[in-house]
Amino acid sequence: MSNRRSLRAYEWVTGILGLAILIQAVATQGIESDRLLVGFWALAHLFFLDKTVSLAPDVAFMPGYPIMIAALCTTGLSGAAWLIITSLIWCSIRNREEISRIAFHMGSAAIAVAAANIIVVAFWGTTDLVGPLSADGLICGFVLILTYHLVLTGARSLRLYIEDPKIPFISRLMRSLRKSLQWFMPSYYLFSMLLIHLAQTGGIIASLFFLSAIYALWRQFYLSQAYEEESTRAATDSLTGVANREGFRRHIHDTLNNARLPAAVLFVDVDDFKSFNDEFGHEFGDEILCILASLLKKFVRGDDLVVRWGGEEFIVFLWNTSIEQAFTVAERICKAVRNCELPLGAEITVSIGCAGTNDINKVSQLVALADNALYRAKDAGKDRVYVAATCE
Repeated sequence: MSNRRSLRAYEWVTGILGLAILIQAVATQGIESDRLLVGFWALAHLFFLDKTVSLAPDVAFMPGYPIMIAALCTTGLSGAAWLIITSLIWCSIRNREEISRIAFHMGSAAIAVAAANIIVVAFWGTTDLVGPLSADGLICGFVLILTYHLVLTGARSLRLYIEDPKIPFISRLMRSLRKSLQWFMPSYYLFSMLLIHLAQTGGIIASLFFLSAIYALWRQFYLSQAYEEESTRAATDSLTGVANREGFRRHIHDTLNNARLPAAVLFVDVDDFKSFNDEFGHEFGDEILCILASLLKKFVRGDDLVVRWGGEEFIVFLWNTSIEQAFTVAERICKAVRNCELPLGAEITVSIGCAGTNDINKVSQLVALADNALYRAKDAGKDRVYVAATCE
């Protein structure tokens, strides 16, 4: 439970620090170069922010990353700052319920850009890569991009560690770096340098043609069977086979409808799971999580959803379910878990926070309300259900 508070605090601290860096860059440097180019980079980044292009099974990149580097190299730190600020505002408007996560991602990007800018300016005097495809330009660009990548990976690995500390931070960081560096050289680095070269020699028109080709590749992948398979994997928890947070977001987006109200959320947390892991081992703990996920799926219907929220926490989302009905389901889950026969004679219990609403505009708040109710269930002695006030 304390992990979530620490995670939220880390997200906000990173976001605020990044925002301070952005404001300072804009206030002290202004827009030193072409305002039209700054605007172009900002709009291009918004468009490609969440798009992944796969050129081969082992070569994939997100165009939003090269656009960030291109903005830094062609419009300076202030130009990159405007790009990040624009993205922050746009993403916050679209996903207000995830503002802390958005602040973290934009803040970590700002910190990474600033770190890359400091390193390159210290050695080369500027981030404006003259002749980016020359030997010196390629070396300078490599240092810049690698610095940005290392800082960003470090910040996000620390976030994952705070969210689920079962894997040590250094191990998690090294694993993330090894995985990302598999495609870092053939795609991220080369596409960044090419985009910078096109922007310097052909300006917005050349960059636009280049990004149009990237968009065509993305569309080809988006409509392929490989995308469908990757999309399913991205929405599924790899350990338990139930939905993850991305799957939950998609489910709400696809099924939100007045005809499905009332709605309810059960926030399920395994009691004292850390001590259970210490006694039986993490692999056995993973097995128990799979058993719990299977048990929870027995309590949902066609349009309902079981979600692994993180660690030992699960969400059961129920449509056409009143708060009274949800409480009954939660009580049955508690009893079923308590009486469940587990390997090695292990015994577990769960605490459940319950929240419901009849207002379609309040559905997005149910997770937070159920989470708060879960805290109350824990404080009251665990192995029980606590119901939040109905969200009208």
